[in-house]
Amino acid sequence: MADSAYIRDTYAHFARTGVPHDGIAEGVEHTRYKQDVPPWECVDPPTSPPPALHVDRYGFFDTPKQPSCIVLARHVYVHRRMLQRTRQARTPKSHVREPSADHVKTMLDHRASSDQRRASRRTRKWHGMLNASERCIEAGVSNTLLQRRVFKGIPDDMRGLAWYALSAQHSSHDPRLLSLTDYLQHASTSDVQIDLDIPRTVRGHKAFHTRYGRGQCDLFGVLHAMSLMCAECGYCQGMGPLAAMLLMHMPASDALRVMQRMHDVYGFHELFRPGFPGLRAEFYVLSQLLDALVPRMAQALAQAGLAPSAYATRWLLTVFHDALPHATQLRVWDIFMACGRDALLVVAVGLLRALDMERYASRTNDMLECLWSPFLPEDDDALLAWVQHTLHSRRVQTCIQQSRAEWSRLVEQGHDGSAFV
Repeated sequence: MADSAYIRDTYAHFARTGVPHDGIAEGVEHTRYKQDVPPWECVDPPTSPPPALHVDRYGFFDTPKQPSCIVLARHVYVHRRMLQRTRQARTPKSHVREPSADHVKTMLDHRASSDQRRASRRTRKWHGMLNASERCIEAGVSNTLLQRRVFKGIPDDMRGLAWYALSAQHSSHDPRLLSLTDYLQHASTSDVQIDLDIPRTVRGHKAFHTRYGRGQCDLFGVLHAMSLMCAECGYCQGMGPLAAMLLMHMPASDALRVMQRMHDVYGFHELFRPGFPGLRAEFYVLSQLLDALVPRMAQALAQAGLAPSAYATRWLLTVFHDALPHATQLRVWDIFMACGRDALLVVAVGLLRALDMERYASRTNDMLECLWSPFLPEDDDALLAWVQHTLHSRRVQTCIQQSRAEWSRLVEQGHDGSAFV
């Protein structure tokens, strides 16, 4: 555990002293290649700050080269048939011209810059629903009102408090947690792997850009603590993007608490533990939802030999990290915190609903490449309205419950290994 001790001491040192020009400078690597002189014994010469880089409203650096996106056209979710019952909805045919990704990005940037008045109204409403001192939902707020406002989107400056309060609603009893400093006193067998993954996790965000900056130190502390809290799960690489998303909106101690609730209450223990049994269960439920809601797409995927494990692993394990624009991903996190993992399954169906494989045949012959491409919704409100309508459908809820029960029977009978998931 000598390497573990050196790694933990390095992060603890920089958490105390900080790194010059945090968020701008690259920083210096110390743990991947162990130095003869540890950083706490070095005296670094003063350096001039590097030129500041432009960041967007969420703190991400501008990247000149963006990967090609699959546009999720608005008409897919506001089609006339969508207003009918969910059981009558089918994947629409591509008779409406798809907008280009550049056009959608320009439109979304313009919409974000002109939406300040609506954001101010929503902030006032959320202030009235949240008890900031107790960090919980006010007792008089009905679940119907809460759900409606969650699906409309939580204001950016209220997300940290709202996510903490929403996760608390699902947890009847929170176990006592040590402080992050106390957890760092104990070695973890995962410390070396966590340290290797830290520089690769959300590096495009200013909070996690600088090596051993405040963001990276907090991220290491949360992941190190998670690896100690559950001996069976230990550390899983999917934890990194989840912890990073929480750290963008709340202090490290609160992020650890929400991660613990995700593990214990939201069912991520089954997703993270060896063999990923919970993930295989989610794949089975997703396949049943596809058969029920988008049978044409389900058939196309089956004919291509693509089970949900081939394309939906990162969607469900990291809450659509790198699969959706950050603004859309935040909206998905909103409903995930309020509704649990069922919401992620319905979002996955919504993405597949928008994919007409014939439409993308000219772009690529590889269906899996299409599914692994980032998605760009033309209208987040339309997508989330469809998810809300579908998630709360009695037929969909029955399908989810029955599918989970069927999977449990398959596992008990030892037949789950032959399932196409």
